[in-house]
Amino acid sequence: MKKILIFLIALFVSNNTFSQDFTVEVGPSFAKANKKDVYKIVFPTAYGFTTLHHLDNVMLDNNKTMTLTKYDQTMQAIETIDFNLPKLGLRAADLQEVIELENQLVFLSTVMDKKSKKHQVNAQVYNNNDNSVTEHKVLASFAIEGYSKSGYFQLAISPDKSKIAIVANMPFKKKTQEQVEVWVYDNQLNLVWNQKETLNYKSERAYQEQVFVLNSGEVLMNKLSNAFKKTRKAELITFNGTSASTSDFSSLGFQPMDMKLIDANGKPMLVGFFWDGKKVMLKINSKEGDETNGAFLFDLTTKNLIGIHNWDEKVKPNELKSLKVIDVEVINNDIYMIGEKQLTASEFKKTGSSMSMEMDYTHTFGASVIVNMDTRGTLKGFKPFMNSKKYINEAKEKGSLASVYLNNGLRLFANNNYISLYTYFKDGKATFRTPTVRPKGAISDSTPYIIPSTVKAVKDYNLVYFISTYADEYWFNRMSW
Repeated sequence: MKKILIFLIALFVSNNTFSQDFTVEVGPSFAKANKKDVYKIVFPTAYGFTTLHHLDNVMLDNNKTMTLTKYDQTMQAIETIDFNLPKLGLRAADLQEVIELENQLVFLSTVMDKKSKKHQVNAQVYNNNDNSVTEHKVLASFAIEGYSKSGYFQLAISPDKSKIAIVANMPFKKKTQEQVEVWVYDNQLNLVWNQKETLNYKSERAYQEQVFVLNSGEVLMNKLSNAFKKTRKAELITFNGTSASTSDFSSLGFQPMDMKLIDANGKPMLVGFFWDGKKVMLKINSKEGDETNGAFLFDLTTKNLIGIHNWDEKVKPNELKSLKVIDVEVINNDIYMIGEKQLTASEFKKTGSSMSMEMDYTHTFGASVIVNMDTRGTLKGFKPFMNSKKYINEAKEKGSLASVYLNNGLRLFANNNYISLYTYFKDGKATFRTPTVRPKGAISDSTPYIIPSTVKAVKDYNLVYFISTYADEYWFNRMSW
């Protein structure tokens, strides 16, 4: 125990022999055209970057616009292009995934239309070199009779971004077995294989499952039975283009929860969080969150659970529930996984003494935890990070965190009253000069908040871009060291 304690102190506590100085340059400010706009930074270079923004979760059937704007090294806009997601009949598609490649963005969207009797997945490709967008391509489609029996699609991207998997759960049919169809494409939208299967499960309107695609192109489905009971069971179904095989995933004391597929030095593995199935049964829509008992590592090559670790005295299990895998970094033989409690609750808005038909959404982020294991599944330590914070409606953009592995350290960006930068798993201290902004009409400076989802590092350069906000104003930022 003493050796473990000494090791954790050496792992998590920085010494005073070296200090890394991070400085931030604040660029021009802008205002959103709509408070529901969400922004991301893509194609970051030493000479500028591009922003992608669009309306988030807006129920518009006739128009869904994507806007891409290029910025130069002074963070000034130089070129903008708008395009719409494709339509089926009069219905515009819903954005599901954006895959960022070296010089391309692949936009994947889904749409269904009762009149057309179709449910389909579309792809459009933005080319950063000539600032153009291709016509949409239908990647997958099946027939529907109505919206109540429309089935659904699940999309997955391989860790190296070379493969795109689409799994279609076919519309519900009474007294039949579940039917699925699987498509795998490469990142240039060439079909690799297509497979139809009837599974050994009853047809339902919805299923509890997660889908993954390996770099090799094999597709995995983590299939849950009795998901919200103590009799919960998880099985892994593997599709390879010609056949499907099923193997046990859960076991006594181990029920996998949220997880992520990683490539650990050439080996495909699942890393995530688990429930032991012992204390309480899982609760549907629980305000406290689903029970989570620790972290695990599963080797997909051998189909073995090589690491299962319960929380230790450093963490508070009652706070670490309904954990989502925010990010996983594989550095040599170390795996760093960041998990965060995420819950969303809704209620009707109050207007005076009456209730509105509009909804208020409360988003809870945290508590969080950093898990360090090696690629053999040996635990090196748990590190609690950030307590719970709540945000209402669009303010959720300030929630959660961003992680970047740079300068041989894991750097976490989050809002702890204002922009904060944390360093883990590195000797030496980091000095972060918190930026200040001067809002329009103000007579003094203020410290802004960071939008964690916009943090983007420039490969092979000591440079990170991000967007910050204060009130209704936003700023571009460039961090260097």
